[in-house]
Amino acid sequence: MNARLHSVLKYLYAVFLLASGIKHLYNIYWGDASIMATGYPEPEATAFVFAVLETKFLLPFICTAKLIAGVVMLLPGREQLGVLMAFPYAVGMLMWGVFMVPSHLLIMSVIFILNAALVVANWPHYKGLLKA
Repeated sequence: MNARLHSVLKYLYAVFLLASGIKHLYNIYWGDASIMATGYPEPEATAFVFAVLETKFLLPFICTAKLIAGVVMLLPGREQLGVLMAFPYAVGMLMWGVFMVPSHLLIMSVIFILNAALVVANWPHYKGLLKA
């Protein structure tokens, strides 16, 4: 992958992770958390988000993981770890789009594709992890 494109994707994805993590944590603790359950044409998705908010644990955990992954991606020499830390989130967003909110599948696919492109770009660094 072109070094310039790689940098653009890395910073774009890291800023997305940081901004969305901060925004959602703000809504959970200081704003109106119920706003996160609005805007879905699928009523099951709205009910699911309200149920997740009721746990008072899962969404803050996901947001904190996004923040940590975004910060780690921006640390010199730690991009590969941050990309791997964000991968479960990206897979979850893709599954959210496929199974719960098909109306948001495009944006969820973009999140996954950004993460997957960064995994591919960093593949030489991961080869050692996969050796038997």
